[in-house]
Amino acid sequence: MQQQLRIMVLDASPTSRKILEIILRREGHQIACFDDPLAALRFLCRQGPADLLFLSLDLPKMDGFEVLRRLRDKPRFRSMAFVALLHEHDGVLVRLKARLAGAQQVVAKPLVRQQIVALVSAYPWRRAAVQGADQRARDPARDDGGVAYCLGRGWQTVDRYVP
Repeated sequence: MQQQLRIMVLDASPTSRKILEIILRREGHQIACFDDPLAALRFLCRQGPADLLFLSLDLPKMDGFEVLRRLRDKPRFRSMAFVALLHEHDGVLVRLKARLAGAQQVVAKPLVRQQIVALVSAYPWRRAAVQGADQRARDPARDDGGVAYCLGRGWQTVDRYVP
């Protein structure tokens, strides 16, 4: 049985959020969805880091590059893996900028189920995230950021869609 990951989706498009939520929830993962970057950052500060963040680069109030910078600046969130969600018309420069900003992977819309499932299940960060979650669950005293707190609460119940 595959390990359940905590995955956040931060995208202004309600359609993209819903597609990712359905795909990832059917795969057995815990999902938190946001369209507001500030609300997503507050959630992460309260609940601890996600294992994986699907992040659109064109967000209201703060673009995805700024979200990446803020998360990468805090040691507590350096274990998170980032997937940039791009539009199909975004060119090589946007892809390069996303990678340089810290995205380990980029995915172009429209979203395809097989591509998302393969990315989450096979990408190299998955083993590290699962091992880290197992270690935190076994020994919360060694946790460096209060992450063990959010393993039991918060992630399983978050279904936030801001209209």
